[in-house]
Amino acid sequence: MNQPVSLIANQSPVPRMAVGPTKATQPHLAVVYATAAGEVECFEGRPMKPSQQVFSKYRTRYEVDMRPQRRTAVLGRSPLVSADGVHNFEVTVSFSFRIDGWQGAENWVRAGLPDALPVVHGYLVGRFHGAGHRFAIEDAYGLERHLNQLCAQPVVLPEGLQVYGCQVSARPDPQSLSHLEALIEADRRGALGAAEHAPNRGDVVRGAELDALRQKFQIDATARQAEALAGTLTTGEGLIRHYLITHPDDAAGAFEMAQRLAEARAATAELQNQRALGLFQAMAEKGLIQAGDLDQMRQMLTGTVGRATGGEGQLPAATAPALGDARPWDPPQLQAAPAPNASAQPTAPASAAPAPALPTPTLVNRQAGDAAPHRQASAPAPFTGAALIYLVLDESLDRECLGELQRGLDALHSALAGAPDVAAVVRLCVLGMAATTEHRLPLAQVGPGTRSPILVARRGRSYTEAFRTLKSLTGQDATVVKSEGRQVLRPVVFFLTGGVPDEGTAWHDAHRELADQAVNPAAPRMVALGIGRAEKQAVASMATFPEFAFLAAPHQDTASAAHNVAAFLRDSVVDYGRGLVGGEASFTVSPPDGFRRAEDVP
Repeated sequence: MNQPVSLIANQSPVPRMAVGPTKATQPHLAVVYATAAGEVECFEGRPMKPSQQVFSKYRTRYEVDMRPQRRTAVLGRSPLVSADGVHNFEVTVSFSFRIDGWQGAENWVRAGLPDALPVVHGYLVGRFHGAGHRFAIEDAYGLERHLNQLCAQPVVLPEGLQVYGCQVSARPDPQSLSHLEALIEADRRGALGAAEHAPNRGDVVRGAELDALRQKFQIDATARQAEALAGTLTTGEGLIRHYLITHPDDAAGAFEMAQRLAEARAATAELQNQRALGLFQAMAEKGLIQAGDLDQMRQMLTGTVGRATGGEGQLPAATAPALGDARPWDPPQLQAAPAPNASAQPTAPASAAPAPALPTPTLVNRQAGDAAPHRQASAPAPFTGAALIYLVLDESLDRECLGELQRGLDALHSALAGAPDVAAVVRLCVLGMAATTEHRLPLAQVGPGTRSPILVARRGRSYTEAFRTLKSLTGQDATVVKSEGRQVLRPVVFFLTGGVPDEGTAWHDAHRELADQAVNPAAPRMVALGIGRAEKQAVASMATFPEFAFLAAPHQDTASAAHNVAAFLRDSVVDYGRGLVGGEASFTVSPPDGFRRAEDVP
């Protein structure tokens, strides 16, 4: 409602002395007279004659507009609330009203109201009050029909107005309309999703059937290929021939493979030859065999080893290491045993051993006068010190690799727990390397009651954090073990990485602080192992000796490489402990299966 509607067209006093004709009125106006006491009279809307005005008691003349009025109003200040009590209806009413005859004109003058719209508006609000509670916000049409029924019949108000011709329009207000649109959109998406479910499900089923067929055909083809190549893929030469058949344009590559196979066999044979020689020498030193039988037995066994590794006949005879004037079965000339110290240094072996020995206490001390030609060497004294071994394993590898390493740790734990004599001389610590380096097993003597370390898959790979943690641990652990009255050998670290470190090459300073004996008296000997995307230069740089840096073959998948590393760690730790128990103080390692020295990798 905008402009007020006044139904009093004119208001004037009634003249007491008429000097002319009475003022006429327009046809749509009704004349109403009022006394000073408030009495109202309408002479059928006609004005009084001059003679009637002379002694009339009426003092005021009103001209009341009798024409119909049409207006439209929005019930904004008094909205109708829906059945949920939260949302509102917006109601618009178009209506007509007029003065209800002569009697209505009298009542309107008697009411003395300046504007007719508030009267009509109040009537409509009262008529519609509470009607919205019967309808949900979605049923605006039902409310509209109900309101039209309520105001369908004309109504005469006490103020003399007749209200008629009402037409009501109802709809949700803007906030409720947004709510309904959201519900409709959700229903539409639900219906569309339900309609698309069947074809999508069909696509998935058909795709799964096609994948199953492809897998079946692949399995069948693999089986046929395996059957056809069963007789050719059992040896290295057969694999090379198969490669040459399938890649006839790469004869140079096949030739290089053959050369590498021959080199690998030669290296393996040489390693076995050196091991056999060391075994026979140890047997001679302990008086288990006679010197005259040594060469014959070595030739027999190394010939068997040569044939087992793909060679023909016996391997070339190896020259026994020079031991001065001592007989072959006499113990080598060694230095006196040093006092227990975590920073003891190794004594370089006289022969070309597979790897440098770690610092260990001397178990046999032969004086110059003990080199009698026919006196047998005494048995080595039992080792009572402790070897500190640290396994640093990359926990950023995939779960399959971590599973292989975890099985290797479990096997190592079982082996040490089942060999108390070995566990007595070995202290084991397991560290998990990622963005940070965490303890998985603090340095401990492994026994049946020792918990097995558990690796946790994590992101990141920081060599700097690992080397700083090792530097802190080795010094502290060596001090603790020495306080127990035990001689401490220089620690040994097996470091496994599967990729590039997060800090690039910034880890070299931390590695130098760890490995430099001038800075770290307990500087360990480090064996570096690289799988996956590990860098050759990094693996070679962190190992103490070139012989201690190994890389997996490029064609070997990381899970298989991790499996080989797990077996290597188990065997290396257990064999080292058994060697110490048996009086063998040197530490040597051979590459894990499928690995080569980093310096040999092109």
